[in-house]
Amino acid sequence: MNTFSLFSAEHIAKTYVFFDFETTGFYPLDTDRIIEIAMIKITNGSVVDKFETFINPLRLIPEQASEVNHITNEMVKDYSDFNKDICIKTLNFIQDSILVAHNSSFDLGFLAMELAKHGISFTSWRSIDTLKIAKSVFPAQKNKLKNLIDRYNIKQEGDLHRAMVDTEALVDVFFNLVDEEKIRNLSDDEIVAKFGYTGDIESLNKSIPQIVREAMENATVLKADYKTRDGKILKLNFIPVAPVWNSDKWYVYVNNVKTNKHFYIYCNRLSNVFIGE
Repeated sequence: MNTFSLFSAEHIAKTYVFFDFETTGFYPLDTDRIIEIAMIKITNGSVVDKFETFINPLRLIPEQASEVNHITNEMVKDYSDFNKDICIKTLNFIQDSILVAHNSSFDLGFLAMELAKHGISFTSWRSIDTLKIAKSVFPAQKNKLKNLIDRYNIKQEGDLHRAMVDTEALVDVFFNLVDEEKIRNLSDDEIVAKFGYTGDIESLNKSIPQIVREAMENATVLKADYKTRDGKILKLNFIPVAPVWNSDKWYVYVNNVKTNKHFYIYCNRLSNVFIGE
């Protein structure tokens, strides 16, 4: 990674966590899982901590995913799954830092999903999406991470599509982007608002009804009608476990009382919700 002497004092003084996840696929609300984590914490323009590990997804890694990230089932078989210890380590690493990723909604959706499985509400975070910034600075151009690395002549060690290699390159990409004339005078709050995402209670409260939020806090059984994508009405008997942010929407991870199976619901499809037994 390069030094950051060219950049504004405001951005240098902040604490950022740059991160990247390698996954089995694209759909965290389905069966896809994280298989590798990389995080770099930077304060005052210097690396102060790193966190990197393989994750056992408890499922086979598709060949098409391995072809991209070169991670095989053999490589992850002796590692733990995304258990509660990994959740705690990840959150302790992040703390109140500003999160930075390339196409950050993708990675945030996977992180929120893994945390929800352990009943952890991931609702107080701010992220910056370098892909959004790049599209604004370089409209009508290709803005994959590799394109930006080449554009800024960034030296890299190792192959892209491995989490730590991508994350190290992302650090240099970000500080180059925020030094662009169109961006350099914006505060971090303005950058988050224009080119990022925020997990906050206000947006969650708008998306998840009060009766569901209270049931999450108290592990209360709810009954409701739920309209599926194909228009069918299901009678649900469930306990809300945790909220899940994915693709700029809030979902709820729930436990089906009758089958003890877990799945996700979108609250806009709920009707006739009441406290059950």
